[in-house]
Amino acid sequence: MERTMKTVCSVPGNIKLMTIVSISGWFVMSVSLSNINKWIFQNRPFTYPIFLTTLHLFSTVVFCAVFFRLTEMGRSIKQDFDQKQVSQSASWNILLLSCIFTVSIACGNIAIRFLYISFLKMIFAMTPLATLILSRFLLNQSVDIVMYLSVLPICVGCLMCTIGEINFNIIGFLAALLATFLRALRSVLQGVLLKEERIDSLSLLYKMSFPSFLQLATATVIFEPSVFKDDYLYTNLSTWILIFMSCFCAVGYNIMTFLVTFYTSPVTLQVLGNVSMVLTVGLSLLIFRNEVSWVSLVGILFVITGTWIYQKADKVMKFLIDFHILPVKE
Repeated sequence: MERTMKTVCSVPGNIKLMTIVSISGWFVMSVSLSNINKWIFQNRPFTYPIFLTTLHLFSTVVFCAVFFRLTEMGRSIKQDFDQKQVSQSASWNILLLSCIFTVSIACGNIAIRFLYISFLKMIFAMTPLATLILSRFLLNQSVDIVMYLSVLPICVGCLMCTIGEINFNIIGFLAALLATFLRALRSVLQGVLLKEERIDSLSLLYKMSFPSFLQLATATVIFEPSVFKDDYLYTNLSTWILIFMSCFCAVGYNIMTFLVTFYTSPVTLQVLGNVSMVLTVGLSLLIFRNEVSWVSLVGILFVITGTWIYQKADKVMKFLIDFHILPVKE
């Protein structure tokens, strides 16, 4: 993999071009995915969030098969991964991660079916809090006080959004909370595999995608069997075009996340995530015209502020120490 990427990066123009392409592509995929999914559930007689998630994972399996078999970069990554001695515990962790990955995405799509994106994104913004708690209890990791303080406006904002949400739905709300918790758990476990086991993100996606697809296909048969007898679904071309666009964005989002991290840094990806949240919510309000109360708007502002503080914890910590608000670390 390193030889392939060094070849791409050997020309400065290539680096600049790929950085622009990856960031632009990430924005398009990130903002489009949620809104396309919501459009399918709201404007089409389509009530199968698990089936849609299954198609997302099937698309990922197809992409991985093509990428790792037919491209130079893919073959290089696969060769490097095959040469590594992956421990048995890592293999079990990958299987566990695939289960968490499966349920978290399915819950996210279930939540999108019942909730508007403007509210859903605010619940998902609770992920840093869940990540801090899980990191503390599972990995015994301690963090600066600023990171703990940053979750206060996030919690207050989410509470205000929940109280002020005009189109509240308990099923969607519970699904979103579960998805948020599982996202945090996935982040913690994925961090262990990426750092301690030194597995790159694309290889991890490759190893997770097929087990996740099988799990979702089984769940579709059990929980959504009517999808196989839906005459409207199989005779409506426009719905399948939207589903194809959704699958394309789901796969593209994973690819662009890898590229953005490679050509910039994980910190840049966090900053882009902040901007993406604002853009996604704004575009959702324009497209779906859902009512938003003033309480929810203030809550959104609190969430965005808390998320920014969380991601800029080091700079905020330095500022507070420089102005003697916090004591200097020993």
